[in-house]
Amino acid sequence: MEAREPVSLNATNAEGVGLQVRFSWRQDRYSHTISKLIAGRLIPVFESVEGSSTEVWPPSPPLQQLSVEELRPATQVALLVGMAGKSHWSISVEPVNNRAAFVFDVACKSRDTAAQLGSGYLLLAGGVNTDGDHDATIAVEGRLLHIRCDRDGPAVATIQEDPLGPRIAPAAIGPTGTTRWRYTIELK
Repeated sequence: MEAREPVSLNATNAEGVGLQVRFSWRQDRYSHTISKLIAGRLIPVFESVEGSSTEVWPPSPPLQQLSVEELRPATQVALLVGMAGKSHWSISVEPVNNRAAFVFDVACKSRDTAAQLGSGYLLLAGGVNTDGDHDATIAVEGRLLHIRCDRDGPAVATIQEDPLGPRIAPAAIGPTGTTRWRYTIELK
């Protein structure tokens, strides 16, 4: 199998404080790590919890292909796709202009009823405080990392408590078809 180099996207605010999302190939899929970026120093905050090749409904989308595209001048977006069982997943990860933030827009198209869908994360630093079903905050070295889920529209998501870290899932899963969930991660 060919070697796949890690790919990183950065998003910074006017103060030069930022976030980095780094996609790394692990076994048969891409995982991602979200790190705080201050003065050139990276502090990993959490990473995606991946499943195995035998899981039909893994804890995070099984993403096997990655493309980075220029959406607008100086704005690169990561586009990933993958599959497991009879389902296909896609995700776009887009930096928010002039903010230390990324928007994650995830979808799963399935021909079977999903046992579970979502984006699971392992917490590497700080502690998670949830604020209702749609928001969470992680304190990391004097800064707050906010996770905000869409509350309306076609991609409503919720944050579920998990001992490993935050788990972001669609608010509703239909019997078949496409299910979306969307969330923003921002460092303040």
